[in-house]
Amino acid sequence: MKRMRNPGRREWYKVEWYTQQEVAGLLGVSKATVYHYAKQKKIIKIADPHRIHREARYEKAEVDQLVNEKKSHPTGMRPTEVANKLGLSVQSVYKYIQEGVIKAEVVPFGDERTIYVISEAAYEEAAGFLKPSESQRPKRFEYYHSSQDIVLFQKFHSSKVPEARVIRNKDNEWGFYLANIQKWLPFDEGIREYQLKPVYPIHQSTLEYKGYVELEIPKDAVVLYPFVDYLYETWGMENIRLREQDHTISLFIRAGDRPLTTNGFFAADILPFLIKGDIYHEEGHLIFRSSYRKTSLELPIDLLESITELAEQEGISMSKWVEQKLSSLLK
Repeated sequence: MKRMRNPGRREWYKVEWYTQQEVAGLLGVSKATVYHYAKQKKIIKIADPHRIHREARYEKAEVDQLVNEKKSHPTGMRPTEVANKLGLSVQSVYKYIQEGVIKAEVVPFGDERTIYVISEAAYEEAAGFLKPSESQRPKRFEYYHSSQDIVLFQKFHSSKVPEARVIRNKDNEWGFYLANIQKWLPFDEGIREYQLKPVYPIHQSTLEYKGYVELEIPKDAVVLYPFVDYLYETWGMENIRLREQDHTISLFIRAGDRPLTTNGFFAADILPFLIKGDIYHEEGHLIFRSSYRKTSLELPIDLLESITELAEQEGISMSKWVEQKLSSLLK
């Protein structure tokens, strides 16, 4: 039981409360989600204008009510859990629920509120065609937030913040990381409170398809951010694919060439991280060449149909399926 004092009445009264971390633990959500719950008036944040307490506090009654309501819900996963398991943003999961791609049960949650619950069977069905495969190039939703028009690791800044990077937290919520104060904050808060704006545009015309060059760069590599900034600004997000791993970033870049106008890195800086393809620097241009060459095979129609069906079952292209089978035979 925590006690607070009312300075106006100069008398003690009892007010029970939880810290933000305690609320997050009780509800099984992130601290950022707790912040949003207070904004949405689902729970009551206790005012602390003089910042006497180190952590935000919330009145116990509303939190306990949410906890009890959650216990009465059908068993299953919340959209945040599904997003985390599939490597998607929470917004993408809600989009797939609305489109019927992910089957979810709508249940009441307090006054005029509802939540979605995804059963284990529904999750397994959705994971079959939504979960990224390591053998596939990254899908756009892995690094691009279409409604906000932002990409992972994109650089923002403002008069208040010299540099902020677009990242997702452990709950796959999009936001900003402010390196100078080592703080993550939700996207809307970064735009509203810090007036963050993108440093460069991220869109360019799509290059003619001539294959991809693949790189894998450690997250702590000095060249990572300058190289990613260059790719987004000069090549455009349409010509790259990006996948965030635990310790590295996988990049797939469409073969082609663009001017190398940045002083942030040299072509030699990225060569150690090349996995497939070739990279050249000639006459002020950075050139990417794919290790793939187009070819053609004449096969019986029934065999082509069988290969197409098998490739679709694995969620990959027919060319990729043939490549994998041939590679396994040649090992």
